[in-house]
Amino acid sequence: MRCRETRTEREPFDSADREIILAVNDPEQLDYVDALPMTDEEQDAKFSQVAGVSVFSSEGTTEAIYSAAGAVIRGSDLVVEEYYETAFAIIRPPGHHAHKISEGFCFLNNVAIATQHVVDHHHIERALVVDFDVHHGNGTQELFYGSKQVLFFSTHRRDLSYPASKSSVNDIGDGVGLGYNINVPLKKGFNDVDMLYVCDQLLGPVATAFKPEVVFVSAGYDAGEGETIGGCNVSAKGFGTIVRKLLPLSGGKMVLALEGGCNLVHLPICVSHTIRAILGDEDAFLQDSDYRDKLPFKSTIRTVNTIKHNLRLCWDVFKEKPSVILNNSAVPIFVNVFFLVNLYLHYFCSFMQ
Repeated sequence: MRCRETRTEREPFDSADREIILAVNDPEQLDYVDALPMTDEEQDAKFSQVAGVSVFSSEGTTEAIYSAAGAVIRGSDLVVEEYYETAFAIIRPPGHHAHKISEGFCFLNNVAIATQHVVDHHHIERALVVDFDVHHGNGTQELFYGSKQVLFFSTHRRDLSYPASKSSVNDIGDGVGLGYNINVPLKKGFNDVDMLYVCDQLLGPVATAFKPEVVFVSAGYDAGEGETIGGCNVSAKGFGTIVRKLLPLSGGKMVLALEGGCNLVHLPICVSHTIRAILGDEDAFLQDSDYRDKLPFKSTIRTVNTIKHNLRLCWDVFKEKPSVILNNSAVPIFVNVFFLVNLYLHYFCSFMQ
């Protein structure tokens, strides 16, 4: 892949080890993955307990599933061990809907598996998972809902029929994990201004208080312009800006994994802007002056205020009105980014060449 060779590298990786996956998933779920492909009838007859809605398979699906998880695990190892500052796993299938059940085009939750891996094997005590896919990351939420080692933060469109999960502002975790699950449901058509308002008013303050040692990003681009299913208007520069704001939170240690995105014209542009924003290319992200004076939807402001109210007993930062604002200009430029690709995305490679 010829994409700014002096600043990025492409790394090899292996398929995910079963023992690492089993820290998150049950053996029966791996039995199901190993048996693919199969018809819907076979799936219903043999694996109804672990196979949910909208999972489809063909020859090579099993290998792709293990490969996708392996890519994110490899990325997390090299970032946590400080071989690289940032990794982007360009993978299929995605994973953020999968939990103990495979569903929504997701078989195994790649980000959750890698997150649990760094907690178990690298003794990470605080990991932040940010999911900006237009669909709620129900699988990741389900797997970490009672944990205070993993702070899960999801922005998503509130009126989509899938997933029918606990994705409201009131779903803030359970037990010791109370306050460590944050859902930001937004109205149809939300855009850069809405997303960056959420980043500045919610994500920035809570993440700064949390002090993550590593940040995982479920990078779904179906909230972007041109994505008919998503019906929203986040620009490629908007995505670049979001990721740019995340870099300082963990000293630049960030692992991104591709989630949603169906528009084959829009998707590679968004991914390339994300990568170039991480590298510091100023034409890949918005400047503060591009959006600071613009107002988000009134519903976005109400949602943010409600979330602050709900979290006020969990996070001291929300007991007071002032919020931490993450400024792009304060973000250092990191020059070592690498890619882990388990599927030949010819449109992406062509775009980057």
